[in-house]
Amino acid sequence: MAAPAREAHPADPADLFLQLYDELPDRHFHGWQATRWYDDAGVRRRAGEISEIVLALGSLSPEVTEENIAEDGDRGRFTVLLGLDGALAHANPYGPYHDAPALTGLTVRYLTEGRLNGDEREGALLPRCAFPGRPRGRRTKAEFFGVHRVPPEEWAKVDHTLLPPVLDPHFDRDEPVPVGCVPVLETFDDIEIDFERRYGMTVYRLRPSDSHVSRDRIETIIRRLDEAGARIAVMPEVSLSDTLLERWKEAAFHTAGRDRGRHPLRFLLLGSGPLGTDDPPPNRAVLIDRWTGRELLVQDKLSGFTLDAAQMRLWRLPGAPSTGTADEYLTPGSKVGLLDSSFGRLAVLICEDLSRSVGWERELLSCGVSHLFVPIFSKPILRYRWEQQAAERQISALGGWVTVANSLVIGTAVPADELQGPRYTALVAGPGDPARASYAGDVQFARAKTGEEPAVLDDTRALPAVMPGAAYHLWHDHWPGD
Repeated sequence: MAAPAREAHPADPADLFLQLYDELPDRHFHGWQATRWYDDAGVRRRAGEISEIVLALGSLSPEVTEENIAEDGDRGRFTVLLGLDGALAHANPYGPYHDAPALTGLTVRYLTEGRLNGDEREGALLPRCAFPGRPRGRRTKAEFFGVHRVPPEEWAKVDHTLLPPVLDPHFDRDEPVPVGCVPVLETFDDIEIDFERRYGMTVYRLRPSDSHVSRDRIETIIRRLDEAGARIAVMPEVSLSDTLLERWKEAAFHTAGRDRGRHPLRFLLLGSGPLGTDDPPPNRAVLIDRWTGRELLVQDKLSGFTLDAAQMRLWRLPGAPSTGTADEYLTPGSKVGLLDSSFGRLAVLICEDLSRSVGWERELLSCGVSHLFVPIFSKPILRYRWEQQAAERQISALGGWVTVANSLVIGTAVPADELQGPRYTALVAGPGDPARASYAGDVQFARAKTGEEPAVLDDTRALPAVMPGAAYHLWHDHWPGD
């Protein structure tokens, strides 16, 4: 019986990349075969020729693809993929190349439809914004290329959007971005916590106190973020409600100015809290654009947190039961939201989600997320504890930056002798070596003394900072001009 005929190869570079990537067996990347191909001078020379064809014409003739495959089989597929990848680097509007008019259509497709490929192929092809933070050695299949092939099953589990170019803040990929993490909440007077019996178990609800103090605190926070030079701000978990969301939007827009020197703040993650009228509500985080008040990304907490009796005693939670456990009363989210801009590829995880990675890690790795914002409600951030451990895991796996923002509430309640070591309200961590030649990570601990001030580093009193996600030349030796 004859083998089924392979699908004809398209001329569109993005669609062709997806087809060849899926055709190329993973077994070549489990050992050293792909590495040997990559180091072959003939493969690299032919890949360079294919790149030049695509850059000149905006497409690749199916005859050229089939000729390479007929001559070299899977090595030919790999060669064409390298060539396509080198050309597709020019279609990334945030990358280092901007001199390929023939690929303008692909750039426009990405900016308008959120992916480089057309509707003919399932899943997505996205520009790379991050590279794993571990030292570069033998690469996985995905790590050979400057684009991400997102399989259909992963693509279906994310909500991906792209900030329109007219609204993009235009972050310089070589300049650090100061981040302001503000505690907002200081004591139990700033929140409401209720314990009750539901479905045969004890559950708890957390919400911010919608008080005059909370509402007036918002404009002070925004002013101090501007004064500190923050371009991005992250608020903690439990600091958001429907009423406060509207107050944040009004205050952000009212205080905005076009003078970046005086009003640098642009993106605000307004923490998270119970939003909407559902019972139970989601624990929802909202990212807004300060200039427009527009919601850029909305993320529901994926995994509720279960308090045990020891935690409830240590945290001095008012009204908590003395024994047993209490489960967070929420409707969990089912997807992870992604936002692309010149800042990178951003996602939000809420507290417990950061340490419970089974439900989202494969999707974020497939899409190549470069930044994670993580609002939490927890005891003070301490060195070497769960926040740092989870952040360093993502540095190694994703190569992304992780920003964790906490309130002061639990730290105010817990006596000093019951939690040893310096207490922090924010952690910002990312790859310490852009060349990926070492395991070095950049971990910054910052603290704020009040709910209205952004957390600063102990040594310099400056804000922690992240680097924008960008496709750096040094990650991919086969790109033109390297």
